[in-house]
Amino acid sequence: MTDPYAIVALSPRTVTVKKREDALENTKRICDFMDPAVMVASTDGAPVKLVVLPEMAIQGMPMDFRAGNREAHEQFAMDIPGPETELLGEKAKQLNSYIAAELLMVRDDDFPGHLFNVAFLISPQGEVVYKRAKATSDAYEGGALGTTNPHDIYDEWVEKKGNGNALDAIFPVAKTDIGNIGYIICHEGAYPEISRGLAMNGAEIIIRATLIDPQTSSGMWELQNRAHAVFNQVVVVSPNLGPQVDASGHMYDLFGGRSMIVDHKGHILSRQEGVSPGDSFVSAVVDIEAIRRSRIANGVTNWFKDLRTDQYAAIYKEEIYAKNQYAQELPQEGWLAREEARRAGNIEALVRRGVLTPPSS
Repeated sequence: MTDPYAIVALSPRTVTVKKREDALENTKRICDFMDPAVMVASTDGAPVKLVVLPEMAIQGMPMDFRAGNREAHEQFAMDIPGPETELLGEKAKQLNSYIAAELLMVRDDDFPGHLFNVAFLISPQGEVVYKRAKATSDAYEGGALGTTNPHDIYDEWVEKKGNGNALDAIFPVAKTDIGNIGYIICHEGAYPEISRGLAMNGAEIIIRATLIDPQTSSGMWELQNRAHAVFNQVVVVSPNLGPQVDASGHMYDLFGGRSMIVDHKGHILSRQEGVSPGDSFVSAVVDIEAIRRSRIANGVTNWFKDLRTDQYAAIYKEEIYAKNQYAQELPQEGWLAREEARRAGNIEALVRRGVLTPPSS
């Protein structure tokens, strides 16, 4: 039996690292803010059992990286476990709470030379109990940040990370005493398949962290978050980044705020309206047992029991974005130009297939 508990979603100010050590300083600042955020959230009457950080909270929004420059990216490469996760682990023990976060450009011993964008979960005992690499990204991320997508080394990734099971390799879920937790990283939330993959691997709580403007202010962020919650009958925890802080201390906003927590029926339990001038948070109390009762009921809104998977498989039978593009070599400079050509070719192929119809002019 899991009693109701509170979830805290942090929206910290964004301070971009200028050297590797800056990431640890950002982590210290965020940990300091956790104390008052958790204290205030607990006044809702339930203990805080999950604290969530958005993508780029620890390293900031990279603005001046040389696209595809491996040497430059390696200077900022991270490790999990590493100094940042150790500090978060101490905070998790202090708060007796899980902490979920993300790091850019993470090394992996299974894939030397590659860097990944990785979400992770730390237990109340201070241990990293979950890692998931970002599996869908736009062209900018691979080219500018130097990160490899698991799909780009798909066959080897599935074998090493999932023991041949693609669901476990691409959509891993942490089975914890407060519920089954998965993490969607930023741009992945634009695709319904990512949340469905996590849900079909048992996720009950899905973290969907960070989206940039104009998508946030246009309503896309809220629409996607609520849709993920409804279609998969999960709680969606969506922290967005706070304002960017430049070298002079001036702050400007690129993300639009609007952090939120959405229940499994698509109702917004808590939402930040607009942008805060500093670190902020939202929180809500969830009852995982009530969610489980709803998901197991033989009612109309329990979608899982009605999934006719054989007919859905036909949707994806023909490949669109080719896998294993970096199976034989490490990504090099020039990614952005190559990705632009690749994706343009994908659009042309979709037109030939009749999926897309070009405009008349």
